[in-house]
Amino acid sequence: MMYFLSKMVNQFLNPISLIWLVLLIACVRAVIKKEKRQALFNGSLALFITLVGSTKLPAYLLSTLERPYAIEDFNSLPECDAVVLLGGSHEFSNYGVNSIEFSTATDRIITAAELVRLKKGKALVIGGGKYSSSGQTGLHGQLIAEWLESWKPFDSPIHVLDYSSNTKDEADHTKVLAEKNGWKKIILVTSANHMRRAEALFKKTGLEVVAVGSDFEGLSSLEADFRIYSIVPGLGGFQALSFYLHEQVGWLYYKLRGWV
Repeated sequence: MMYFLSKMVNQFLNPISLIWLVLLIACVRAVIKKEKRQALFNGSLALFITLVGSTKLPAYLLSTLERPYAIEDFNSLPECDAVVLLGGSHEFSNYGVNSIEFSTATDRIITAAELVRLKKGKALVIGGGKYSSSGQTGLHGQLIAEWLESWKPFDSPIHVLDYSSNTKDEADHTKVLAEKNGWKKIILVTSANHMRRAEALFKKTGLEVVAVGSDFEGLSSLEADFRIYSIVPGLGGFQALSFYLHEQVGWLYYKLRGWV
């Protein structure tokens, strides 16, 4: 009994759950007072939060972007000129190891490093933006390069791309580096939900691209062995929906710009 109560309290210790509960109470109150419009409004919002936060619908949507880029056996991949790791896996931190604050997309780094270790790419290329904190400035990619060089998981050379504000910049910088080194074929590593847009951009540069996804948040959630429906909505579904909508809007924007 105490465990159940403790679990219920923990579930309500996030803003989404509290808002959902307030909406339900407001909906019931409006029904009692026969305020139909108010009841419909509050009930609709509560239903939306339930669908997103309590079901696997957002995970399913995200998985539709991820599934085409799931590689089960890295050994089956062809050998390429380089492995290109896109940014977005970390931030700068004054307190983190090697000044790195990892994000949920850290799988990108592990995947790319493993591919180079397996000799699937002759070099590692790291993209990303730049940081500025407490008077220190630099490239996010350089932080990862220095960390990998200190751990030495492989002996292959590491290249850090110039500052990139988006994936389009990373593709353009990679094209310049590829022409300089005579590269024709690359393995592209990024979050699986982002790969459709990234792959299209890199292919447009003229490079042959082998797409290897990572950070399978949608598929992992969808295939996890727990119940399909949760009584109290949580934050996970909203994060998954945010990733899905970001990629759909991003694809449309890149399409309108003529980038893909």
